[in-house]
Amino acid sequence: MKCDHRNLLKNTSLEFPRTGFWMVHVLGAMFLVLFGMRLAVRNASIPIIAYRLFKRLR
Repeated sequence: MKCDHRNLLKNTSLEFPRTGFWMVHVLGAMFLVLFGMRLAVRNASIPIIAYRLFKRLR
């Protein structure tokens, strides 16, 4: 008896990379976004003022 499991990723561009590859890229993107937000909060006062203004308008 042969048990075949259907592979949804077969013959797609997502087939080759394994889980570790995607974990590294997703975590790296999250780190860059959070690090960029942190730098923006430290260095830019005008975007923060605009954000607070738009937040009050809601």
